[in-house]
Amino acid sequence: MTKTLKNSLILCGLLSAASMSFGQTILTHTTLSAAVTTSSTTAIPLTSATGVTGTSTILFVADGAGEAMFVNSVTGNTAYVTRGYHSLGKARPHAKSAVVFVVPGSSLQAVPPPLGSIPPSGSCTRANVAYLPAITVGVTGGAANISDCIGGVWVNGNIAPQGNTFYHLPSPYPGSVTNAAALGTSTATVAAELYCTEIDLPYSKLLTGIAPHIGATGGTDNWIVALYDSTGNLVANSAVAGTVVSGTAYAWQAEAFTSSYYAVGPAQYYGCVQSNGTTATLDLIKTAFADYVLTFKSASAGTFGTLPSFTAPTTFTTVNGPWLYIY
Repeated sequence: MTKTLKNSLILCGLLSAASMSFGQTILTHTTLSAAVTTSSTTAIPLTSATGVTGTSTILFVADGAGEAMFVNSVTGNTAYVTRGYHSLGKARPHAKSAVVFVVPGSSLQAVPPPLGSIPPSGSCTRANVAYLPAITVGVTGGAANISDCIGGVWVNGNIAPQGNTFYHLPSPYPGSVTNAAALGTSTATVAAELYCTEIDLPYSKLLTGIAPHIGATGGTDNWIVALYDSTGNLVANSAVAGTVVSGTAYAWQAEAFTSSYYAVGPAQYYGCVQSNGTTATLDLIKTAFADYVLTFKSASAGTFGTLPSFTAPTTFTTVNGPWLYIY
């Protein structure tokens, strides 16, 4: 039996077993705990094997042109696979720490499927898409991309590049100003208001969190950070109980999301901060200093821990959006 025929039969079996109803699911992802040095290696080392089961899971390694692998069995954090699954991505070496998406076999019946050869396009409603992101792999190893429903339309982004990327992506870029000095205007927050800054993500990136820049006064208050899409819909956030602000003036307050988020790019997002008090100050962008970005501040206080959607701004407003970086 040829490999292609074997894979086709496996796929048919998975589809026939699939359920016809889906609730929205963000695909689980992990990383390679070591490099896969050859195209023939079948023991794939994972940082975590959560959600990976034999004969019902497909792995997609998101580096280079990408590669899909059918999982035959799992021992600990090692998946034993068939390489170049269903011709979706050619078997090739992969770098340590490459992102690996865990794709349930039953999900391939969804429309659009989270793994396929035709990229989605046109308008979309995020809440109605069964699985995100949608991964497109060129058959027999052609180009691949990763798509997300952002701002009501499908955005087809590149796979996160390996090497020559930045761990911290500042928004806006602070230039030569030292991190330990004021970048903008130190401003006392209004409790439970949102302070947001546009993020123009240049390439797809697995995001861990957001770090806003503290103003002249830190400590006491709790802050929540949140990532929104281009139309002001929430896609990721830190713990809603908040994290106590560092007592160090003009320091970066790095806060991790409750789970890492694979942001598709190039695309527009917003990074936001919410405080539960009025003591700690935020360093906000002011006129004539990086005022090319869009900024937003909610018109009135809400409830701390509740992160509402908002109408995306179309202009810069001084002392509304925080200096921040994503990581």
